[in-house]
Amino acid sequence: MKRAITIGVAVLATGAGALLSRPSQESFPHARHAGLFPTCSACHAGIATGDATQFVSVTPETCGACHDGQTAPRVSWQGPGPREPKNLRTVHPGHPELPCGACHQVPGTSGEMQVQAASFGACKACHAPDAEAHYDVGVNCSQCHLQLTEATGLSAAAIASFPAPSSHSAPDFLSRHGGLATEDGTSCAVCHARESCTTCHVNADQIPAIAALGSDPRVAALHEGDTWTPPMPASHKVEDFTWTHGEAMAESPTSCATCHTQTTCATCHVDTSGRIAKDLPPASASLPSDGGGPVEIPGHTPNFAVAHGEAAVAALPKCAACHAESYCVDCHDGSGRPAFHPENFVQRHGAEAWSQMQSCSECHSNEAFCRDCHATQGFAQAPGAIAGSFHDAQPDWFQTHGRAARQGLDACASCHTQSSCLRCHSAKEGFRVNPHGPDFDPDAAKAKGSCTLCHFSQPDS
Repeated sequence: MKRAITIGVAVLATGAGALLSRPSQESFPHARHAGLFPTCSACHAGIATGDATQFVSVTPETCGACHDGQTAPRVSWQGPGPREPKNLRTVHPGHPELPCGACHQVPGTSGEMQVQAASFGACKACHAPDAEAHYDVGVNCSQCHLQLTEATGLSAAAIASFPAPSSHSAPDFLSRHGGLATEDGTSCAVCHARESCTTCHVNADQIPAIAALGSDPRVAALHEGDTWTPPMPASHKVEDFTWTHGEAMAESPTSCATCHTQTTCATCHVDTSGRIAKDLPPASASLPSDGGGPVEIPGHTPNFAVAHGEAAVAALPKCAACHAESYCVDCHDGSGRPAFHPENFVQRHGAEAWSQMQSCSECHSNEAFCRDCHATQGFAQAPGAIAGSFHDAQPDWFQTHGRAARQGLDACASCHTQSSCLRCHSAKEGFRVNPHGPDFDPDAAKAKGSCTLCHFSQPDS
């Protein structure tokens, strides 16, 4: 980032509508005129009313009444020149009545004509007695200073030269400045406009403290073209953060939205239409860089493109968290590129399918895919038949299939529906073959509601 984030106060200075902090031209010799002017308002008539044009109400002609060359030597005093625009409030009219010397008396002197420009030390005595410095946390800047959007006379260069409070150089200021801005946003507004924050915060419009700041074209011009790489939070440095960052986002989505838009998640996550899209702001050309981009995935070694097959079979890492099925098919479609299965896999795939390798279902719909192929190849059982050539690994499959069903009914469900079993094993119709073994205990059945699928009434519990 080109400019450090600053939250604090601007330089105490004066001008039209401000305290007279600039000495008169060539330091008007107030002390030499002691006794001639019983009150300060004799020369500064506009102070009490806030009339900036009369802050210095005397003119060279007024001085000429005495400095006529006879009563007193002639002088070339022309009065103060135009004041540089500053950002101090017009404090005299609304300020509790105090003698002028309370703010303008030279320390260690006596007499009303021993004057100087008001300093922060004079203001600090009442407004920030506990502050050690002008630019200190706890100093209410807006008591004396205009908000930046109100100080329209300041140039962009003057704004860029504002000093930063000492708190801004603290190592943890970046992580704490949001809390400080929430506590005292009016002080922040003395130096900052909304564009000061949108350089870094991609969710600026969702943060009340930022939304409360006015927009300012001078600040926008200062930050035009700024790029910023956010520092790595401590939580992101945890070894397994890639796998646990979802939990962190669920706990504090606003924190993530400070730097990230939906494009950050879309870099890795195939589907961002759910909670991610709701919690993070959408990408926009008007937003700063969101820190997106490819991430280093644990386990993806340099030769992962060659060796990823074993990891995919073991489902570690979770391939489906980032990749859709089409991602695999793009390479493993057999069209002049390595197919997923070995060349003779069609002839021997039955052994792997028989062993209930669940990896098949990651790419194939077991029922639809298997039925379609087996019907095309003539291996599907004929309609209405009770057996077919699909189960050809055991000659006596028809008599022994019950054991396989009890050991892994989910595998049977890949091709069969309940009606397939009820054609034989129903107490209501069909062959009415008892599916229960000789030691079946109906009292031990866990889901007795399913009994009514075959029996007319549910057994007593």
